[in-house]
Amino acid sequence: MKTVDRYVVREISGPFAFGVLAFVLLFVSANVLFKLTELINQLGISLWMASKLFMLWLPGFIVYTFPLAILVAILVAFGRMSGDSELVAMYAGGISFRRLVVPMIFAGLVVSLATAALNELIVPACNRRAEDMVRQATLHAGKQVEQGVFLKQMLDDKVVRLVYADRLDVDNGEMICPTIVWFDKGRPIAITVAEHGRWQEKKGSWLLTNGTVRSLRPDELASTAFHDSLINFHISPTQIARETRNPSGMTYEELKQYIGYVLSQRRPTRQLEVMLHQKFAIPFASLVFALIAPPLGVRSHRGSSAIGLGIAILIGFGYYVIANYMSVVAQQGQLSAVWAAWLPNILTGAVGVGLVLKTRK
Repeated sequence: MKTVDRYVVREISGPFAFGVLAFVLLFVSANVLFKLTELINQLGISLWMASKLFMLWLPGFIVYTFPLAILVAILVAFGRMSGDSELVAMYAGGISFRRLVVPMIFAGLVVSLATAALNELIVPACNRRAEDMVRQATLHAGKQVEQGVFLKQMLDDKVVRLVYADRLDVDNGEMICPTIVWFDKGRPIAITVAEHGRWQEKKGSWLLTNGTVRSLRPDELASTAFHDSLINFHISPTQIARETRNPSGMTYEELKQYIGYVLSQRRPTRQLEVMLHQKFAIPFASLVFALIAPPLGVRSHRGSSAIGLGIAILIGFGYYVIANYMSVVAQQGQLSAVWAAWLPNILTGAVGVGLVLKTRK
């Protein structure tokens, strides 16, 4: 890396840290603190638990702050260098504006890769842990936990069965106090209740023990007790755990497998498919922001962090509005999930290339 590259990268380091801090505080004050206040009031969680939830939710918001932070960093750095005539000195030394954009693109690529790694390796695990903590706190407070419904199976937009259980042990393949409600043409026809359920790997079914089957049909209200019963329910503990997990707690591959399962249930998957592609599209917004920021920074001619932050908020707000709009359009079937996720990057990148080519210095 040449001296000028190191200098320019060093110039954006401080503003980048400032941007991350500023946008994290912005997102945290608008989202995390509100959630924590609700949990403290409704569930009575301790401040220690609230602080742990804060740290677990934080990586998910940082993913959205990195693109904005690299944008404000380059805007501030190029604005200051332009205002202090440093760019004029570089031009006089034979360094073109386009040459100065190269280290910015490299920095944007590094931030994009780091954000993608964070979004894939750390954010899902943190979200799963936070979800478990909130569930436990809800149970401890004696309130109903929606996640107690382990599985809702659908076919042609109609419920086939609902599966409840007090606890699911994935490692041992066990369900404690399972309850299965069976449906026919969308109407409940029977309910199976047992003390224990164990997954039979070789048979691919669940063996329920010490339970009863009660008919819910008006013409045959009967109940039958059983000691052991192998039921027609062929979903493994791992699959159940995956299907009941929030998509925000899934990695790329897990979400991809989940989409395959939802498709097999003939349920809509467009929203999930957009989320799948956004797992990499949003992190790579840093790269396109690094392309659009230098020419905008040169035009500002001032190094004020407030101005750079304001421009970054406007651009970032526009980017995320377009991204959300594309997501809605994709869910309505008017656009593919791939285009919905990547089109904001393509449009922003095209504008950035146009501005760089227009800045002839």
